[in-house]
Amino acid sequence: MIIKKKEIKSNFIHMVFFWLKDTSHKKIDIFKNRTVSFLDQIKTIDNYHVGIPASTDRPIIERSYTIALVVTFKDKKAHDIYQKHEAHKSFIDDCQHLWTCVKIFDTHK
Repeated sequence: MIIKKKEIKSNFIHMVFFWLKDTSHKKIDIFKNRTVSFLDQIKTIDNYHVGIPASTDRPIIERSYTIALVVTFKDKKAHDIYQKHEAHKSFIDDCQHLWTCVKIFDTHK
């Protein structure tokens, strides 16, 4: 029996890792909710995931970040619309004081 694995159909993936200043559960939940709120406003997003580091524990795993955001898009054009969207700009303006560091990784097929 051959089992096929599902491949992400989106051609562009945008990954953002946040290191928040306040890592209390309350502040993390507020930040996650604010993130989901702005993402729900952008129609060019195929899928998104907002999460905290998993409890996996191997030396090679990076777990020092507070929140991860993974967003998939049909293509770079859809991503570029997201970058210029007012909801995205407002999120950055309203929340940038909450983090000490952000790292972004973009990939495409």
